[in-house]
Amino acid sequence: MRLSFALFLFVAPALAETVVQVSPGGPIASPQAAIEQVRGLRQGGEKGAVAVEFATGDYFIEQALKMTAADSGTSTGPTVYRTAKDAQVTFTGGQKVTGWKQVEEGLWQAEVKGKFEQLWINGRRAVRARTPNALGNRPGAVGGYFNAKSQAAADMFKGLGKPSFEAFVARPADYEVLKGIRKDERSEVLLTVMQTWTVGQCRIKELNDEARAIRIVGASRYPFVEFEPDQRWYAENFRAALDAPGEWFLSKAGQLLYKPLPGEDMNTVEAIVPVTEKLLLLDGVQHVRFEGLTLAHAQHLYGPAGHHDGQAAAGVGAVVELDRSQHISFHDCEIKHTGGYAIWFRTACAHSELSHCYLHDLGGGGVRLGDIKMPNEDTLTHHIVVDDCIIHSGGRLFPSACGVFLAHAADCEVTHCDIGDLYYTGISAGWVWGYKHSPSKRNRLDFNHIHHLGWGVLSDMGGFYGLGRSEGTTVSHNHVHDVGSYRYGGWGLYTDEGSTGVTLTHNVVHDTSESTFHQHYGKWNQVSHNVFAYGRKAQIQRTRPEKHASFAYENNVVIYDTEKLLDGSDYNWGTGTYEMRNNVYWNSAGLPVKFHEADLAEWQAKTGHDEGSIVADPLFVDAAKRDFRLKKESPALKMGFIPGDVSEAGVRGEGEWKKQATSLSFPDFWEQSKPWPMPPYEVKEDFENMGLSFPVLPRQEIRWQNKGDSIYVVEDQAASGKRSLKITDAPGLDPTWDPHLVLKPGFKAGKVTVAFQVRMEKGAKFFMDCRDSGQKYLTGPSLAFEGESIIERRSKKKVAFPAETWARVEMTATLGEKAPGKWSLKITPAGQPTQEFLDLPCDADWNELAWLGFVSTATEKVAFWLDDLTVVVTE
Repeated sequence: MRLSFALFLFVAPALAETVVQVSPGGPIASPQAAIEQVRGLRQGGEKGAVAVEFATGDYFIEQALKMTAADSGTSTGPTVYRTAKDAQVTFTGGQKVTGWKQVEEGLWQAEVKGKFEQLWINGRRAVRARTPNALGNRPGAVGGYFNAKSQAAADMFKGLGKPSFEAFVARPADYEVLKGIRKDERSEVLLTVMQTWTVGQCRIKELNDEARAIRIVGASRYPFVEFEPDQRWYAENFRAALDAPGEWFLSKAGQLLYKPLPGEDMNTVEAIVPVTEKLLLLDGVQHVRFEGLTLAHAQHLYGPAGHHDGQAAAGVGAVVELDRSQHISFHDCEIKHTGGYAIWFRTACAHSELSHCYLHDLGGGGVRLGDIKMPNEDTLTHHIVVDDCIIHSGGRLFPSACGVFLAHAADCEVTHCDIGDLYYTGISAGWVWGYKHSPSKRNRLDFNHIHHLGWGVLSDMGGFYGLGRSEGTTVSHNHVHDVGSYRYGGWGLYTDEGSTGVTLTHNVVHDTSESTFHQHYGKWNQVSHNVFAYGRKAQIQRTRPEKHASFAYENNVVIYDTEKLLDGSDYNWGTGTYEMRNNVYWNSAGLPVKFHEADLAEWQAKTGHDEGSIVADPLFVDAAKRDFRLKKESPALKMGFIPGDVSEAGVRGEGEWKKQATSLSFPDFWEQSKPWPMPPYEVKEDFENMGLSFPVLPRQEIRWQNKGDSIYVVEDQAASGKRSLKITDAPGLDPTWDPHLVLKPGFKAGKVTVAFQVRMEKGAKFFMDCRDSGQKYLTGPSLAFEGESIIERRSKKKVAFPAETWARVEMTATLGEKAPGKWSLKITPAGQPTQEFLDLPCDADWNELAWLGFVSTATEKVAFWLDDLTVVVTE
């Protein structure tokens, strides 16, 4: 029996359900009014079940709905917030924009109130005006970037505390874009700077036109131009950037400008802007269930210092947040168009679930479980179930957000979810680096479909990513595929720092930009009965050898079509403790299966690993079409391999829900995931626009010990202009090769030219080498500067070079597969004719310039100067 609410409340007989009816035009017309009605019932002594039914409509949420202990149900009489039969109900934190007028060719304008930083047009997240423009054929409109030139020097801005965290130098043409922005607009501009596995979202504090340097408000989480050579960045939210269809801009005066996509009729579009960051907050609530509701349109407003996260968008909140709440259920709900994560079971939450829910178009990620603050026994979040959910299209504002992010959380389950189209990790578990105590135990992360991650945007990610001691955690029966990173680290299963006690079994992992399995370092992890297929760089990676048992890799089937099976150095695989046995290895391209340079028998004899392993065709049904079912005569089955079933991974059932999950398909994923190309490496530096401090050159490694030694840009000498680079040595340094300056051009083909001017004090001594990338490196052009001479280090040819004078040095060599093993040298001492040396020798197989170093080897207080430094490569 069901009694309804109209103007009065009727209490049902014992065991009946009390129903509160809500409709946009009714006596109870809003979710807030409904919450207050239920609170009154509970305070009046109602202990039975209470249902709040919403009629079809959009329910505007101007500020977050808040529920406390007073809004709790009971174990025998829960409170349910649900849609009426066949109703479509949306709690929206957005308001519609109307009154569009065409103001100039291609642009439309509407007058709006309030500040917002997101806009949806016909359900599509529009792109805030940015430059370089987004690439429209990539999800979430990612794509075009500028590239930073170098870190900033200390004297480029007054008061810099940590220059590499507070400023960077832009390339000339890129800097002109910011310089052209009106000064009164600059404080609202947002710079998104890619930082390998996360981003820094920065505000502009000031510009230095002479150095082309950009100082941000506050400091970045990570140093600029250090983890990522030629660091990518883009700028948004200024009027001049509004130049592409689908972009929008909001002026301080409240004029909203939009450039329609082809075919969009601004007289009929639905345009929505958000007015609140949160939609629903629960604190201390018990026994409440939400069914069939849609929560949509919540914003994120960047503060005056932007936003800086260390990893996983851990500083980003959620549209729905729960604290100290238990027995809470969300079923058949939808959360979309968000500024942050969709939902967060944060502190002291337990015995709750999110099931059969659709989370998509997310500014952050999908689900957060547990806080990043170390909890005690009373504040730990545990026993949360995330099951049968679709989590798609995340990271639209915060690219490092995860599909599901478990920080400090125990005994949770993430099962049968479809997680795809994010720029970072699918499921991340743990928040302790290393072997210290971690409360994240016994989490079950099984039967999920995790796919289409990375898109060439970030690096250092995994379909599954683990941290810290996680004893009892399982990562099993998952289907992980299409993980494409920017520069490195697109792994399938990734046990990172301190991962301990994790069982990874019965997974099917394929098509990753790096290895399908990677362990950085960890302890006692079991990796067994998995299919690992078609890692693009390698198949198995081990990074840090340790004395304890790090992992057991056994009864796996590995198939690939490239040359490399193992990633990591001979040292990584040749030392430390790990186990490999009873695996099947196969190269479907017909290439030899090599463990570094050894075949299987040599590897077994040399290392004692892979006892019982074989090289054999595992006989998949159709590996080329990624059908990894095994034929009954497979040698893997005969060896006891127990396959996982990818048909069981992902959401349950075969109806519309399954169709919704599988509708996310990207047949051109790898084409669209090609990393943004690095600009050609080039140094043409006269040091005139560089601060009077240490140099800021692209891809540099610079070191001195600050014991009387130094490397600084100075004005005491110059071959041209006023400034040069001074490298000063000192006595008693250990190692003796300090100070040194190293550039890392990464040239592999073409004609390379290295030129510079040099001046030496009497007694100065240094060498300059060009090396390849090998651990036992090969050397190309190599010069020694000592004894008032410049000496070619192999032939010992000399050119007199008096102290306290300048000389110009120019070297050329050809790189690539057909490199001749020869190079040419020109030396022009001041006031003397040029001396030229052709066909100088170098190591026979040297064919790339990965390392270019200037290394001081003096043992006294003495200096040399460099000026007009050029490092370029041509066809």
